[in-house]
Amino acid sequence: MAASSIQQVLEIRDASIPKDSLLGNALPGSSLLDVSNIPRQCGLLSNDEINITENYTATQLVTLMALGQLTAEQVLRAYLKRAGIAHQLTNCATEFLGEEAINRAKYLDEEFNRRGGPVGPLHGLPISVKDLLIMRGRRSVAGYIKWINRIAEDDALILKILYEAGAIFYVRTTQPQSLMHLECSSPIYGITVNPFNRSLTCGGSSGGEGALLGLKGSPMGIGTDIGGSIRSPAANNGVYGLKPTTFRIPKQGLVGVQMGRESIITTIGPLAQAREDINLFMKTILDTQPWLRDPSLVPIPWRSITLDSKNLTVAVMWDDGVVHPHPPITRALQETVEYLKKSGIRIIDWEPIDHQKGWDLISALYFCNGAEEERNIMAEVSEEPLPLIEWILNQPHVKKRNWTEMNELIVERENYRNRYAHIWNERETSLNCSIDCILTPVGPSAAPKHGTAKWWGYTSIWNLLDYPAAVFPVTTVDLVKDQVEIDYKPRNTLDEENYKLYTSAQSYINAPISLQVVCRRYNDEKVMKCVEIIERAMGRE
Repeated sequence: MAASSIQQVLEIRDASIPKDSLLGNALPGSSLLDVSNIPRQCGLLSNDEINITENYTATQLVTLMALGQLTAEQVLRAYLKRAGIAHQLTNCATEFLGEEAINRAKYLDEEFNRRGGPVGPLHGLPISVKDLLIMRGRRSVAGYIKWINRIAEDDALILKILYEAGAIFYVRTTQPQSLMHLECSSPIYGITVNPFNRSLTCGGSSGGEGALLGLKGSPMGIGTDIGGSIRSPAANNGVYGLKPTTFRIPKQGLVGVQMGRESIITTIGPLAQAREDINLFMKTILDTQPWLRDPSLVPIPWRSITLDSKNLTVAVMWDDGVVHPHPPITRALQETVEYLKKSGIRIIDWEPIDHQKGWDLISALYFCNGAEEERNIMAEVSEEPLPLIEWILNQPHVKKRNWTEMNELIVERENYRNRYAHIWNERETSLNCSIDCILTPVGPSAAPKHGTAKWWGYTSIWNLLDYPAAVFPVTTVDLVKDQVEIDYKPRNTLDEENYKLYTSAQSYINAPISLQVVCRRYNDEKVMKCVEIIERAMGRE
């Protein structure tokens, strides 16, 4: 039963791949690890299509379409074709919405001509969508075989808002089994790989989005994040991503296990090719006052932030005290810090505040049911948990809790949050200045080798604290500079396991390296402003 359903879903997916994107004999063999240049070199994309997909940000595209210099259909067809190519190289899509998207683009062009202007602030912008977000009349699998034939009856609220703003949804992207790991492997769709080195993971759980944007097959994508699921794919593929503070962006229309869970709240957020596009996404949604349609949201619009780089203080967390970063990550931090110092930005070191305790807490908060619901859903259809799922479900503090124990765990969460804020305040007092943001790794390595992405601590800690966090690309692994730390002595079993993975820079060749900026709760705008200041210090516009 399950096998036939999977086969049917794959046939539907394969039949939806745009015909003009089929690589045929030009499809490279698995021995070619870096496929990032294939889209522009394969001969399927015209010069105009290469120009549209490579030389404009989403913000620039909507401006050009609003001015009538590009049509929605022109932009959509370029991205649809490139997304088809990207999928054949990385296995990043669950479904292409080609006919529907083209019809939508034509409608928008007709409306543009009729009105003499754009339909909305995202007029004609193609947006890729993580498969988790429900679309009316389409499958809503949520990472489990059991739900493979579940059909959504409505669209997620965020999709409604973006649609009203003029967006075009044209492809849905892969996610892992159960959504609970930082890779993208699934018994339904298989493994999604990293386009810069296919022996490495694209990240997860919004992994299809990461791989697609990495190959410039999307100008903007929608992901979700409960432990790093936007930031990990963004980092692994060298693009931008934002995990907003909870209750800013509507999540009505997410479906999955433990519906109603409030111990740790997932967030929806953007992945994009440029920093400015993150702002475009957030402002477009919040300008609609979504709290009037979703009363769980806080009524905070997207605010304009003014920060003086000369009075900025950046705290650098070099290591979380649990799993030590690989040499490429430390180098990226060092090089970035040097740029900041030269720009007159104050740098201090950030001592992590018991991040092992943070992991013990959040791993327990994920599964207050002892992972019973997750295991039962898989067992009902004889779905075997993949190794990384087995690993997360078997964390030492995962157990089934009664009501009293659940409340005690929530108190622990709040105590930890209060402690972190208190120490942040104390450090500001001792320094006699504000600490504007924390600059930190996104993970202990560049894009991990398949099956090895176990340590979530560099991202999940900010979900536990509910602090907004943004990822931006910095550099790539360097075969000369990134030598093994021969004298390093691991602190614990997981640290030793991670240390042994880095046998040489060669095994991570071409992998992007990104960093993460974190601010206090509901300072999402400040996070993006800090990213802007940091990037300008690095010589970027």
